[in-house]
Amino acid sequence: MLEIPHCDHCEEEFAPEELTVLAPPAGDGDLICARCIEIKLRRAVAKLARGDN
Repeated sequence: MLEIPHCDHCEEEFAPEELTVLAPPAGDGDLICARCIEIKLRRAVAKLARGDN
């Protein structure tokens, strides 16, 4: 039986081509969807804008 891959961040199921591997230093090789990547990027930009390095 084939396992349906899921995003390791939001836990939703996706087709394999809709996921990417989040490599170090940003992640630990987790599978991540485009929506979660966008959320992570927005948080990183907001953190930089506040100066919370």
